[in-house]
Parts: sequence; structure tokens; C-alpha cells
Amino acid sequence: MILDITAIDVFVYYKGSEIKPKSFEARMLNEVRYKWQIMAGVICRDQLKREYLKTDTFITANEYFTSELSDYLAEFQVNLWETANPLHRLTQFWLATPNTVELSEQQVINMINSKNGFNQFMTEYEYEYEYEYKKQIK
Repeated sequence: MILDITAIDVFVYYKGSEIKPKSFEARMLNEVRYKWQIMAGVICRDQLKREYLKTDTFITANEYFTSELSDYLAEFQVNLWETANPLHRLTQFWLATPNTVELSEQQVINMINSKNGFNQFMTEYEYEYEYEYKKQIK
């Protein structure tokens, strides 16, 4: 399973544990073409600090190398980004696996939180609040 959180990094998991790209399993994800099950999404946080995901899950029609997935998903992610609440958006992510896996939104949120995916970004309303606060204290 590959988790790509935009502007953070790409992480590889095997049987629920993070693995290093030097391992056999990680190399197999990069050296073999697969039909991928993909969950693409937008990481969001509302004004009450509740974290949530706007996601879509699908299986690719063709086989792809891992290195081709970002290009394959680029236009799809732009469209998904535009459908998310502009005030809540933090960043984008995609999760891909060559196997069919049932993942709950909470499991994905936990994976993202383990990489501080929610804490490394600010929403538009948080930027505005920060800007107004700094103006007031000057």
C-alpha cells in the first residue's frame, strides 16, 4: 500500500506496517505494473477543528507502475480538490494498493495523523484568523 500526502512524502506499507523502499516488498510495488485500487482525497478540517476527508475510491482500468500514479491522478485530484469546501481544505492525498482492501475513513485518518498530515497545514480560515490576530497585536 502506498500513501502519498502532498507536500509531506510518500510512504509504503506492507501488511499494516511501514516499510523502507529498500525492502523486497517495496521494490515489487515499484517494479511491477498493477491494476490499483485507489482512494484519492482532500484532507480537511472544519472551524470546530474536526478533521475529515473528502474521498473517492476506484480501481484503475489499466495497469500502472507506482511511478506513473501521480501523473495518472493529477487531473482527477484537481477536480476532487475543487469539490471540497475551500475554507476547510488542507492538502491532498492518495492511497493505492494492488489488492482490494476495505479501509474505513477513520483508518485512513489515523495513517495521515501518524505522519502529522493534519498538523502541517492551515486552512484558509485559520490563515485569515492568524492574519487578523497579528494585525491586532501590532
